[in-house]
Amino acid sequence: MSNDEPLTPKTGLVVPQAPALSAAQQAVLAELYLPLMGPLAYSLYAALRSLQSSENELSNRRSHAELLGILNVDLPTVLAARRKLEATGLLRSYYQQDELGAMYIYQLQAPLLALQFFADDLLSVLLLDTVGELRYQQLAGDFAAQPIDLTAAKDVTANILDVFHVDSQKVTTPPLSVQKVRAQLAANEPAEDHSPVLSDDDFDWQLLGQILKQNYVDLKQVASSRQLIITESRVYGISEIEMAKLISEVASLTTGQFDENQLKLLIARRYERPAVSSQQVATEAPVATTTAKDTKASAQLSTAEQQLVTYAKQTAPYDFLSALKQEKHGFVTSGENRLVHDLIGRGVLPNAVINMVIYYLLQNRELAALNRNLLETVANDWQQHGITTPEAALMYLKQRKQPKSTPTRRKNNRPARKEIMPKWAQQQQQTESGKQPAQTGKQITAAQRKQLADRLAKLETNSEKED
Repeated sequence: MSNDEPLTPKTGLVVPQAPALSAAQQAVLAELYLPLMGPLAYSLYAALRSLQSSENELSNRRSHAELLGILNVDLPTVLAARRKLEATGLLRSYYQQDELGAMYIYQLQAPLLALQFFADDLLSVLLLDTVGELRYQQLAGDFAAQPIDLTAAKDVTANILDVFHVDSQKVTTPPLSVQKVRAQLAANEPAEDHSPVLSDDDFDWQLLGQILKQNYVDLKQVASSRQLIITESRVYGISEIEMAKLISEVASLTTGQFDENQLKLLIARRYERPAVSSQQVATEAPVATTTAKDTKASAQLSTAEQQLVTYAKQTAPYDFLSALKQEKHGFVTSGENRLVHDLIGRGVLPNAVINMVIYYLLQNRELAALNRNLLETVANDWQQHGITTPEAALMYLKQRKQPKSTPTRRKNNRPARKEIMPKWAQQQQQTESGKQPAQTGKQITAAQRKQLADRLAKLETNSEKED
């Protein structure tokens, strides 16, 4: 971009509103950028921030004379300082002419994170050449401080819902004023700073992004780890606030990045706990709210089945599986855990329906452990039949159990096999039955014997004559 455009004290300037810098960004600006650009460019950056316009209207412009008065320097000095801000990535300058005259638009940029700064070849080499090796190592050590080991500590932090009362209806459906402010801030925020809009499912990604952004977690990595986060959340029933705490625990304080394997290990240690009995939970848990669509199906279920539906709706799949295995005096194998993870990761069935699949295989089919082929077969069949609620799953199983007709029973209580004759055999049987009526008795009368003897005698006489 050319810096040869005309610039005089009367030339206008507009500084669009930029997000405020965090404490970490201010530290990077003062410790790492200041040695490169010098105190005047540092002052120019602060002066431009004081001239920001919240309205972002090009007609509402100021003059460079006002900027010169703030800094108390001449125009060439300001231009040299501006070039240093541009070179270090802290400022983007745009020149424009309109009916009001010439104008510069100065768009302020946030400084890089410390790790990003040291990873940049040009900036890191410039800093080394400017401050020397000893100071360079000191700065690197200051921004690479190791976090405190918290593995033996217990997290007793209160979350927002423990301290403040929040209307759940307003959280589910934010007020119109909140929605307008969100939309306005999202429209004005630079694209690289947007919280990740990862999915429109039940998981509140916006809330997760807001919490992690306050903890300086790399939101781009959060977006790339979407599948892992949503799977772990559904398997163990982890809320957005709890997930934000877990990610913040494993995230680096300097880079904001985290290791997915460490996150999975932390979740496994935190949530793979002995589960309580499913009967106990179903008895103690409040009645689940059912939709109008499920009311008719729920009315046809027994009390025990309704308790099962309630438990399936309120329990995460891992806890549901663990409770069933505990009742059978067994344990959840690593293979079963992977199967549940894989099924949830596909996103084809809700958690409550996945729980019913597990219940069907372990209880109805009396399997000792989940089998991949059977699990996928049942899940695939239910998906094809549109099973989306545990009530629908139970009704579907009942329909499959009902026989189409009532068969006759033998003495051993097994249904008698009904032999079906082929059409050609049925026709032959009907023809023979029409020609040969059944006899009413097994013995022939004396008259019939005499008649038969006379016929035989005639046959013998005829035979002798022919000879």
